[in-house]
Amino acid sequence: MKVDIQNSKIELVKVDNQWVAQTNPNVSFIPQSENTLLIQTKNQTIQVRCVGIDKTNKTVTLLYNNQKYSAKITEPMDELLKSMGLENALVQKISEVKAPMPGLVLDVLVSPGDTVEVGQKILVLEAMKMENAIKSPTAGVVASINVSKGQAVDKNYILIRFE
Repeated sequence: MKVDIQNSKIELVKVDNQWVAQTNPNVSFIPQSENTLLIQTKNQTIQVRCVGIDKTNKTVTLLYNNQKYSAKITEPMDELLKSMGLENALVQKISEVKAPMPGLVLDVLVSPGDTVEVGQKILVLEAMKMENAIKSPTAGVVASINVSKGQAVDKNYILIRFE
C-alpha cells in the first residue's frame, strides 16, 4: 500500500503485524486503536488519528497536532493500471443527473460548458417544502441543462447531462 501525504510518498508493507515504511525501514506504524496510529522513527514518536476515509476517491484524512492532512492511498492495482495508461479505467462514468424526487427547481448553479468537480453543488431542488442541494456525482463538463428555474420535475427527470 502506498500513501501520499502532501507529495511525500511512503510505501507501507506489513511486517510481523506492523506497518513499516518500505522506503525508510527506520519508520514504523503502530496501530493504537481503530482510528489512532503511532508513527515511530529513531528520534520521535507521533500520534495521528484518522478522522475520515473516502473510499471512492481513495483518500484518508488524518489529524495531527490539531491540523488536518489529506493522504491519497494507492494500491498495487492502481499502480498497475497507471503503468498501462488506464488509471481512470475503474472510475465510473456518469453522463447525467436525474431528479431524486419530484420537486421544483429553485436554482441552477451551472451553465453548459462549465467544468464541475465531484460533490460540487449544481442545482437546488425544492421537495416537500425543503431545499435539496443536488451535487455533481462526477467530475466533468456540463453538456446541457434540461431544466430552468421555476420548473416542476418528476422523479428521474434528467436535469443535467455531462460530456
